[in-house]
Amino acid sequence: MTDYSKWDAKASKLCRDADEEEKAEEAACNDALGLKDGPKGPTTEKAEKEIKQLKEHSEKRESFIAWSKEREVSLCHKDEASVTLSGPEVQGKAVRLKGSKGVNYVVPAGTSIVKLMVDACREVRIHLQAQLLTSTVELYKCEAFELQLDQPLGTLQVDECVQPVKIIFAEREHVGKIYHQNSPGLALSWALTGTSEPQTVGQTGDFQLVSRICGDTLRTDPVRRGEGEFPIDIPTTEGESASTASQVSDAEERRLEAEKKRLAGNDMFRASDFAQAAALYTLCLELDPQQSAVWSNRAQCWLKLGDHEKALADATKCTEVDPSNPKGWFRKGMSYHAMKRYPEDWMTFWGLSKCSSTLCQGRLHCCLLHFYLAIKRCRKAIPALLEAEKLEPTNKQILDAIKMAQLMARNTAGS
Repeated sequence: MTDYSKWDAKASKLCRDADEEEKAEEAACNDALGLKDGPKGPTTEKAEKEIKQLKEHSEKRESFIAWSKEREVSLCHKDEASVTLSGPEVQGKAVRLKGSKGVNYVVPAGTSIVKLMVDACREVRIHLQAQLLTSTVELYKCEAFELQLDQPLGTLQVDECVQPVKIIFAEREHVGKIYHQNSPGLALSWALTGTSEPQTVGQTGDFQLVSRICGDTLRTDPVRRGEGEFPIDIPTTEGESASTASQVSDAEERRLEAEKKRLAGNDMFRASDFAQAAALYTLCLELDPQQSAVWSNRAQCWLKLGDHEKALADATKCTEVDPSNPKGWFRKGMSYHAMKRYPEDWMTFWGLSKCSSTLCQGRLHCCLLHFYLAIKRCRKAIPALLEAEKLEPTNKQILDAIKMAQLMARNTAGS
């Protein structure tokens, strides 16, 4: 009698062996063709490639977040008269001040902070004397807050600051791009030149604005965003589009191009790239040589780079183009002082004192400091100080400077 069960078992085994042999041959062929997981259609291959890229991107993002946290320090202080941010704790790191109240912070010059972020702080004042490595400050939900900047700032981000927030720049040229949203309490001023009266630029609303210096005015415009949510269409000096600019006269076109170079130079100056800033200012002056502010700015670049002869030439040109520009006189005096030409030094500062009505008290005090240094070389600094006294008769530091000058003159005469 035939045992069919054995035949079935044997047939099943033969089929399994054949299938395994076929699979082994197929795998060998795929390996030879570089198709380890078998042939794939274009759609499957593209999907797997995108998944791999997303995984790599996610890993890089997580790695970057971990790297950032290692280089960020978060601080909080309550009701302290003065706190100095310096030392190993903050050097080379981004600093986040979160929840501080009733504190005066000082970031001394020479402190290498990457970025400054201030979250939910109240009744806080920060005197930023150092140049931030990224030239960036971020403020969020701050109240009764004041930030005083001694160095240029490239970018300031202010969000949800409904209560008063005051930003004090040292000079008008130090003002970079200021992005702000729903911050009606935001006000700007520049203390050492021009008016010190704050100008409110913040507005209420869930839309982002950008404020920046355009020509002689402080403009605030809405920010439009393009692909990737990057800001686009930041207005030119006059808020004109490229199509409108192409229709203006050649002279106007040159003026607009010169203004672009000036603004680009200001950006480089704020980034402490003084050589590139000087190059951009040169392009601006080639297009419009009557911009006294640009002559003054380039003179400052040369001073920063240690080229005092060029600084003197540009500062002198500034005073020729606009004799009422106090920066031209000041930087001319600084150039003389750097070259130890003290008689010209005090004569220049004397000329500055005559137009110091356009200066604020802080800049005048800076001039007086250099008078002190020149007194030993030239006692005629006293008449210049007397001129300064006429302009500000109640200024105690001017009166003290006169007394100091008289004392040094007597000491010099007796030696």
